[in-house]
Amino acid sequence: MTFTIGTAQAAEDDPQEIIVADVLRRPFSSNKHAHTRVLDGAALQQMPALRLDQILLSVQGASLFRRADSLTAHPTAQGLNLQPIGGNAAGRALVLLDGVPLNDPFGGWVNWSSLDVGSMDRVSLVRSGAIGVLGSQALTGTLMLESTEIQDIGGKVRLSYGNRNTKNVTVQMGFKSTKGYLSIAGHGFDTDGVHLLASEQRGAADVRAASDAYGVTLRAGYDIAPNTKLASTFRWFNEMRVNGIDGALNSTEGIDASLRLMLERDQMDHEVTVYYQYRDFENIFVAARDDRATTRPVLNQFDVPGRGFGATIRNIWAFDEGSLEFGADFQHKRGATNEQFRNLGAGFTRLRRAGGEQNLTGAYLHYRQEISGFAFSGNLRFNHYRTFNGSRREHDIALGTLLRDEDISDVSGSVLTGRLEAQKQIAGAFKLSGALYKTYRLPTINEYYRPFRVVNDITEANANLTHERLFGLEIRLHYQPLATVELSATYHRNWLKDGIGNVTIGFGPGFFPLGGFVPAGGSLRQRTNVDESITDALELDASVGFYDNFTLRFSYLYADARITKFAAMPALIGNRPVQTPRHTISSGLTWNGVKGHWFTLQARYISGQYDDDTNERWLSSALTVDAGLSVPVSDAISLRMDAENIFDAKVIAALSSSGLETLAKRRAFRASINLTF
Repeated sequence: MTFTIGTAQAAEDDPQEIIVADVLRRPFSSNKHAHTRVLDGAALQQMPALRLDQILLSVQGASLFRRADSLTAHPTAQGLNLQPIGGNAAGRALVLLDGVPLNDPFGGWVNWSSLDVGSMDRVSLVRSGAIGVLGSQALTGTLMLESTEIQDIGGKVRLSYGNRNTKNVTVQMGFKSTKGYLSIAGHGFDTDGVHLLASEQRGAADVRAASDAYGVTLRAGYDIAPNTKLASTFRWFNEMRVNGIDGALNSTEGIDASLRLMLERDQMDHEVTVYYQYRDFENIFVAARDDRATTRPVLNQFDVPGRGFGATIRNIWAFDEGSLEFGADFQHKRGATNEQFRNLGAGFTRLRRAGGEQNLTGAYLHYRQEISGFAFSGNLRFNHYRTFNGSRREHDIALGTLLRDEDISDVSGSVLTGRLEAQKQIAGAFKLSGALYKTYRLPTINEYYRPFRVVNDITEANANLTHERLFGLEIRLHYQPLATVELSATYHRNWLKDGIGNVTIGFGPGFFPLGGFVPAGGSLRQRTNVDESITDALELDASVGFYDNFTLRFSYLYADARITKFAAMPALIGNRPVQTPRHTISSGLTWNGVKGHWFTLQARYISGQYDDDTNERWLSSALTVDAGLSVPVSDAISLRMDAENIFDAKVIAALSSSGLETLAKRRAFRASINLTF
């Protein structure tokens, strides 16, 4: 297992590490940062987890909005965050697959169920303010996914079965010729799911969080001329879910398509990419009644379309001990929520449509120079955004009368972002690095316009949001006395300006002009810009290889996050941002035996954290232990066993105002067979 903890320079020194599918042979310079974690294909396969988001949680600082992963979390709460600055359902990290964005054009989150880990050759987490192409979403960093290179004719199949009647199938086939390649991959997943509440809190209306997910990916590449390649990708996926209570259903269908032209010259490489995104989301929220014996639909978002398209241009000029990269990009996004609301018992009486469009344009310049053990890089990016055609209209369904007719003013602006980084090889095996940066994130269309409801807690949208800005400082000491030993310590300080959070306005029962009637035990929140929060974090990492085939990993993250300025609600100053633990510890032991045998054991501890802005709903700490084992039967067949949360530790993902605990990461076992042909 190769788990690179430390500088991305290690990948630059090994030419085999940078030959990957569908990307230029030389890596783009903006991807080279000291605070990068790399998981190669072998490491990905040896993680005892089913989906990529579960694997990412083994990397310190990486998280979804809540503790729940994509097996149980609501699709709109699966945005990725790469630094401990506070939770946000939309996510504050850019996710790229072969250079193409995967973030939902409407909401910013990622459909993790659409991704097959087995088809990935390399995953790089740039856990820092990485400024480069598509800079708006990369507030806390960038996740770069690279598909497996097609080298021959062949394929592989993986079949797995686990508790709760969980079935998973992945199939991949590749065809390679002297001029190009064709890859076909598909996956299917189905589970009866888990109960989201403990047995003592459940009622007759509480059902298992069942789900199924399917997808197909087609990739093709062709050498149209010497050193000139054309690559295309088409992805379709569909997911259907029950959110743990009778009648709470949602589904997502998506299509991603892209075309990339890559030109390789002696010292100058070029890449042009165009892409299209299609999303169709449907969702029903329900409220439990009669001691959770029955339910009533309270919000039916029957049509939530999202569309996006864009283009990127990247160029890199490589010269002795350095490089210069420059490029530009454009994104267009549009989306709306069509929903029925206000159900007093006889059916929905109101109809709402709200949505808008966004354009994001950027241009950047990145320079990197290495001289005698000293490396310097500077990045400057110009960003222009425009949110327009925003509207919110509400009708009385029975009478057809217009109750609300609001055209929301267009908003536009420009933001200059940048990064300075320096690395220096000091005494012996020590390397010191530091960075200063500024990044930004534009609110998603979802945050502007789409309200939602969790049990009796209602959250309203806010069309007056402004963009988030993150100012960061990093200092890092890295020590590598041997090829098998790496130690590092990193200090971060982050200033988040105008961070978007769900702020409590009032408690039920009662009627509020903004959100309507809030039932007893419920609360009303609205997405709001918090003036400033500051996070001081210390991260310790270690990786030690011994006895030739054992690797021991350990990492510790201490994060002191607090709200420091909030003129609109000064009572919240000093509070911790939601879903931000103070202590996180991860450790793992992997054994790689002869002829493909391997075993891995890992543990993760998360200290207590708050589930609300008022810091009243406390989620207790949790310790989970996972394990995986693979035994080859022949060159073409292997068997494996995986176990997650072996001791069935109680992991609370959310806590309602009435004390209901939503549980996550339940114990799971799987047996798999892998076939290669």
